Amino acid sequence: MKFTIKKNIILEALSNAVRAISTKITIPVLNGILFNLTELGLEIQASDSELTIKTTIDNKDIINIEQCGSAVLQSRCLIDIIRKMPNDIINFELTENNNIKIYSQINEYIIECYNILEYPNINLEKSENIIKIKSKLIKEMINQTSYAMSTQEVRPLLTGLNLKINGDILECTGTDSYRLAKKVVKLDEPIYNSINIVIPGKSVNELVNILKEDGDVEINLFKNKVLFIYDNILFQTSLLNGAYPDTSNYIPKDFSYMINLNLKEFYSAIDRASTIMLGKDKNIIKMQIDNKKMTLYGSSSDSKCKEELSIDCNNKEKLEISYSSKYMLDALKVLDSENIILLINGDDKPIIINSVSDDTIIELILPIKTY
Repeated sequence: MKFTIKKNIILEALSNAVRAISTKITIPVLNGILFNLTELGLEIQASDSELTIKTTIDNKDIINIEQCGSAVLQSRCLIDIIRKMPNDIINFELTENNNIKIYSQINEYIIECYNILEYPNINLEKSENIIKIKSKLIKEMINQTSYAMSTQEVRPLLTGLNLKINGDILECTGTDSYRLAKKVVKLDEPIYNSINIVIPGKSVNELVNILKEDGDVEINLFKNKVLFIYDNILFQTSLLNGAYPDTSNYIPKDFSYMINLNLKEFYSAIDRASTIMLGKDKNIIKMQIDNKKMTLYGSSSDSKCKEELSIDCNNKEKLEISYSSKYMLDALKVLDSENIILLINGDDKPIIINSVSDDTIIELILPIKTY
């Protein structure tokens, strides 16, 4: 294997592929990155056995292909070496003793490669069950719902994102049982097979970093995995096994309080109030609704604060309810609207957050009892 390529091209491909490598890998060779050079171009693949990312550089984007071949390069310092190379043109050459030589006109690095025979054969073939979705839509769905996924392994399914398709309705849900975010959109074309899968949180977060705003994503569905194809990237992840909880009944149909307020003002007030609260268990905001006025109270062992906002509310009865400032800020952060509506039924009932300008996203936060 011997070729010459521009630094920015190889760096972009490596930066995408290396996202699949985990610190918890138990198979040593999976700490490496597979290079496969053919006359058609260079394939770069990384995997932790659960997530596999393969990028392809077309031969027209490679300056010179002198000799085809394959190698598994150590990933530990590979990207840093290439990024810090002083020249924009870089040469790669596999030596007879299974070392990779990376060099330019003024410098040279030699790195030992893994045994390529030990690298597992990972099937990245397409499925017969394929869905096409706009990349921008998938990014938006993930960004607006993934924050609510659980980070605790006690309930593994909740550490993933639930993707459901029924006909032309796509529903994406994240929840940790204390909060929930759901995005519901209408597809251009209906899907005849119902889909209900749970994608691991790590995979979801890496996928959204790879996707750009333009283009289509082809989703290839299998029984225990899903393959996303975008541009020159294959992104395959195992699915979480089990039945994701049915969240359809979590959100009430009727509400006693409908509160319309400015999103930016509400976010800023909570953000300011939360600055005096330190520690995971001391981020509670007490919210008081009294006709056209909202008052937010925050406190810590040595500090107190109060913030007042003007609101529109359909109910003149006074209401007090408490919640996590972090959870509320996380929910508000993903909304793009001038105004929002808070829907509440009482101090022990969930708080529902709706965007005035976007009815495809709905969020839920459980209140916190302060007595």
